[in-house]
Amino acid sequence: MAYQTFPWQAGSSRSFEKLLSLSLPALKGKTVLDVGCNAGYFCGWAAFQQAKRVVGIDRDCESIALARECFPECSFVCGDWNHIGRARFDLVLCLSAIHYAEDQQALLAALMNSLTPGGMLVLELGIAPGDEDAFVAVDRNMNAHTVDTRLFPTWAKIHALLSRHAFKYMGESVRQAGDPLPRHVFHVHRRRPLAVLLMDRHYSGKSSVVQQIMKPDIPVIKGEKVYEDIMNGAVDASGAIKTHVRHVENTRHMIPPIITSNICDAGLLPELADICMAAARRGDFILDHYIPPQYREQMCEIIDKAGFFVVALSLFDAYKPLWTKIRPAYSEYEAYTACLSGKYAIDEADYLSANPDVAQAVAEGRMPSGHWHYRHFGKREKRKTR
Repeated sequence: MAYQTFPWQAGSSRSFEKLLSLSLPALKGKTVLDVGCNAGYFCGWAAFQQAKRVVGIDRDCESIALARECFPECSFVCGDWNHIGRARFDLVLCLSAIHYAEDQQALLAALMNSLTPGGMLVLELGIAPGDEDAFVAVDRNMNAHTVDTRLFPTWAKIHALLSRHAFKYMGESVRQAGDPLPRHVFHVHRRRPLAVLLMDRHYSGKSSVVQQIMKPDIPVIKGEKVYEDIMNGAVDASGAIKTHVRHVENTRHMIPPIITSNICDAGLLPELADICMAAARRGDFILDHYIPPQYREQMCEIIDKAGFFVVALSLFDAYKPLWTKIRPAYSEYEAYTACLSGKYAIDEADYLSANPDVAQAVAEGRMPSGHWHYRHFGKREKRKTR
C-alpha cells in the first residue's frame, strides 16, 4: 500500500489532514526542503503555494520517481539526509522521519544548519511516555505484525534536543493507522542572543521589574494552555468564550491568534484577562499570549485596575517578520486537492473494470495500479476511464 494519500490513491498516511495539522505558513516566494518527502505530496503543496524553489529528498527511489512525475516543477533527490548539501532554505520539513536516523541529534543539527537566517524547521515526530530524558525503543506494528523497532524521545528528551533552539509546540498531528505513539508538531528556529530593553524614564520601576522577572519561580501563563484548559473543562469559562475555543476543522490543532481575535471582537477580553490572572493565583506572572494590537491598551488597563504593576514588552521582530501570513485559508487547501484531482485523478475501480487487461496485470503484480497504467500509457492510448 502507498504511504501518502492522493486523490487517485489511498495511502496509509492521511496526507490532507496532516497538512492541516502542520500549520505551515504561506510559502509564496520561499525556498522549501522536505527531508523524507516520499511521493512529494508536501513538495507539491509548496509549489502550489508558489514557493520559489522546492527540493525533496527520500531514499526510496520508487517514491522519488513518482514525485518527479507528479511534480516536475520541484527538484527531487534519491538519497538520505547526507545528500542535503550546503544550500539554505526558508522552510525545512522533517515529517515522521527522524526516528529512522541512527543519530537523531546529528540529523537535527543538519536540519537546523540548512535554514536561512530566520528560517523555520517543521518537525513532526512521535513522543514516547516517560519522565526520563531518554530515547525509548518502541515496536512499530502493521496488521498485528511488528514491522521494526525504533527509538522515540520522551518529552524531556525532545525538550533537551531543542533547548539550544527557539521552538514552539504546535499540538498533535493527525493519528494514522499503525502509529505506536501520537505524533506531535514543533516549529523550530535558530535561537539568537536575547536583549530585553527597558527604556522608560528614570524612577519608572525598571529596576524593580528586573528584580521580579529574574525570579526563577515566576509563572508563565501561555495562551495555548489557557485555551486547552478551557476546552478540557479544567478552567471555568462562560459559554460565550467556549464558543470561540475550538480546533481547526479535521485537526487537533487550535490557532490561538484567531481565537483571541474573535474573543476580543465579541467584547470578552475582560473575562479572558480574569482567567489569565486567576491561573497565576493573582500573583506575579508573565503572559505569553497574543493580543491583537488594537486591544493591547485595554488589556493593560484591565490588569492595572486589578492591582498589578503592568509591564508591556514588545518584540522588535514582530514588526519585520519573515512569514507575512500565519497560514493559508482552508479554501486554499481544498484548492490544492482539486488541482491534484484535475491533473491526475481517475477512479481506480472504474478504470480497472473498463480495462480488464490492466486489471489482470495489476492482479498479477506486473504493475502497481490502474492509475499508474493510465498515467504512463492509458491516457496516451485514449483508454476508457469508465
